[in-house]
Amino acid sequence: MQSTIASLQLNTIKEKLELLYKTSNLIHVSIHNKRNKVLDAPSKIVGIYQRFLCVESKVNTYVEKFTINYTDIMTGNITIKEL
Repeated sequence: MQSTIASLQLNTIKEKLELLYKTSNLIHVSIHNKRNKVLDAPSKIVGIYQRFLCVESKVNTYVEKFTINYTDIMTGNITIKEL
C-alpha cells in the first residue's frame, strides 16, 4: 500500500515536470543541503526520466549540470518553485 502511494507521488511529480518542460523549460531550484546551499537558481530542464530529472544551471559564474531525484523533492531536500 505504502509503495503504491509513493509510486503515485513519483508519477505525479514526473507528470508536472513534463508539463513544465513543454511549456517553459525553465524552473527555479533550491537545494536545502548545508554543504551545497542554492536558492532559486534558474535552471533549464535537460531531461526527464522515470525516477529523476537532469538540469543545467548557472551557479555563481559557472554552469553546473546535476540530477534531481524525485524522492528529494518529496522529502523537501530540493524544492522547485514552479511545483
